[in-house]
Amino acid sequence: MKRVSTPLKKYAFIDALRGYAILGVLMVHSAQSVAPRHGFLHTAMAGGGRGVQLFYIASAVTLCLSWRFRSAHETHPVRDFYIRRFFRIAPMFYIGIVLYTLLNGFAASYWAPNGIKWWFILLTALFLHGFHPETIDSVVPGGWSIAVEMTFYLVFPLLMKYIKSIPSCFAFLALSLLLWKLSSLIYYQIFAGLYPADQQYLVSEFVFQNFFGQLPVFAIGILTCFVFENKKELKRRVVIFDCIFGLIVLLQLAILLRFQMNFLSNHFVFSGIFALCALNLAVFPVGLFVNRFISMIGEISFSMYVVHVAVIHFLSRIGFTPLFEPGDLSSILFYLCVVALTVLISRVLYATVETRGISLGKNIIKRLEAPGGAEPAASA
Repeated sequence: MKRVSTPLKKYAFIDALRGYAILGVLMVHSAQSVAPRHGFLHTAMAGGGRGVQLFYIASAVTLCLSWRFRSAHETHPVRDFYIRRFFRIAPMFYIGIVLYTLLNGFAASYWAPNGIKWWFILLTALFLHGFHPETIDSVVPGGWSIAVEMTFYLVFPLLMKYIKSIPSCFAFLALSLLLWKLSSLIYYQIFAGLYPADQQYLVSEFVFQNFFGQLPVFAIGILTCFVFENKKELKRRVVIFDCIFGLIVLLQLAILLRFQMNFLSNHFVFSGIFALCALNLAVFPVGLFVNRFISMIGEISFSMYVVHVAVIHFLSRIGFTPLFEPGDLSSILFYLCVVALTVLISRVLYATVETRGISLGKNIIKRLEAPGGAEPAASA
């Protein structure tokens, strides 16, 4: 029987990535309540929504590193993987379902213009809400990314069976881009005829948010992990990638000045940039960017993701948000207030909900891994 004899190594740069990701997500949503006036600041804060793709990059790297370690030490790594992932996500997400159902009820909303039906909640609880335009983001704000993440967990062990090298990573990236294109065509054929003209945005948003629309981002994250694992070549490769990226930025500036075309708006391109940032933080963990504060934010980032919209709602209900007039300074100050309150609440939720869910999953795995039902000698 395989046993875990050493703990899984944690990397500070991965927690830092999660920290920057959640700060970006909070930025875009707080700016929707108190908008900046300057065009550049408005674009920058709206770009915080790309934090979801940064989450996916960090998740793919973490899962690959964890899978390599645990599959070498556990007797049933696939079973243990699913148990671990479920208890990592489900407890906090189920609190989110209850919280937002109480706050919003079943009334019509942007993501559910025809109202929320009972089966919307059922699909969300089963993590199947990512397969329909009206369920993917209607029950829990931002829940679309949880649907994508859980679907990726479902197929991840199968991917690890076939992705063994950097060339196979590129092959999977090419396949994921093909699946994205094909799924886009199929989804438009299936759903476009179901909605009137003023609700067609549901279909276009769904095409972006669904699992296949984000699968290439995970492929880039897996490739990032394979590059990271080659420690001998890592530093040299990162320097080369940095030089190439610098040339690409110069080319982009030239294209912008000449043709007003911006390919950096593509979320796949941003994912490549995030992957390069991750590798740079791994090789050059400068304290300004990888420190205890941002790592703490990253550690509680899932709770922050689930509750921050409720925090913004609460600040509006108590009359705090109207104190901030639209403007650049007001928008930044309001954002900082949202971050501060969300961090305070999320630290409590992390300690009382997330860690207990993680511990429960670990205990179940220990019992299943132990011979004859006895407690194992070493923890996973």
